[in-house]
Amino acid sequence: MATERIQTTSTPRYRQLADIIRGAIEQGLLTDNQALPSERELAEKYEVSRDTVRKAVRYLEERGVIYSDHGRGTFVAPALVRRMSRFIDSFSQDTAQRGGVPGQQILAVESVAASMGIAGLLGVEPGHSLTRVRRVRLIDDAPVGLHDAYFPLPRGMKIDRAEIEQTQSLYKLLTEKSGFAPAEAVENLCAAAADAEDARLLGIAEGSPVLLCERITLSERREPIEYCVMKYVASYRYNTRIAKTSGMT
Repeated sequence: MATERIQTTSTPRYRQLADIIRGAIEQGLLTDNQALPSERELAEKYEVSRDTVRKAVRYLEERGVIYSDHGRGTFVAPALVRRMSRFIDSFSQDTAQRGGVPGQQILAVESVAASMGIAGLLGVEPGHSLTRVRRVRLIDDAPVGLHDAYFPLPRGMKIDRAEIEQTQSLYKLLTEKSGFAPAEAVENLCAAAADAEDARLLGIAEGSPVLLCERITLSERREPIEYCVMKYVASYRYNTRIAKTSGMT
């Protein structure tokens, strides 16, 4: 693994370390079922505490990137498992991992008052100021989805169209500006029919089937930090992974 310095930024140190480890896996520096360096070795190499290492390992385990074998160590998950894991990452990163070229058409970046329904989902008062970002998502210049996201950003913080276009990844921009740290998401999936506006934006016939996904993204403290409605064309592959954790029946 290449040595990268952990920076003093708003991004938690364990998240930076997790990104370094995942980057090494994506670059082929760590291969399927290969053992990771020990907790002590990682702590010394990246000059972080062992608690930071443990948090980074747990973060990657929860996302199916690595797995632990009690008494033997921690290992890189096979590529098939990693591909089937649903990371709470940006569409751009997910698309790049699939081998496509991500793109976007920004339809709106605006401040809106939280409706009663959205306010309840995000844990804010009705009328609370939210930032709404509405986009058409592209893969290889072809429209594949509509994302309509709402964020209760910190007081005084704003994002604009130019910033999103420059970074390409909204999650990356929010992480850099506010320490946005998605840890878990709750999703509802169902089939729907494209209305006239959906059809126009996605280049499909009105009434065509689309996959409708509503997602609430939670922070490490399990506080809601995003509500997003996503609609995907039928050809888009939406992978998800369900894992059984200890104590579940």
